Amino acid sequence: MTTRDQYLAEIADCLDEADRLQSRVIDLTERVYQGAGMSTTDRALRGKVTGLLFGLIAHLRELNRLAKEET
Repeated sequence: MTTRDQYLAEIADCLDEADRLQSRVIDLTERVYQGAGMSTTDRALRGKVTGLLFGLIAHLRELNRLAKEET
């Protein structure tokens, strides 16, 4: 496996982890909100979590692009 392939595999793993983390954080947030008696129907709730991870995912996609351009 080349260094480039290793980078691409690791970036793909990070993207998968970011997706799993986003789901876990949304689920946890909803449960904590429910436990505190707060509404979980507000779409802003998911937007907050999505916004938190957006920068990370965008950065990983940029790394992926750069790794693919590597010769």
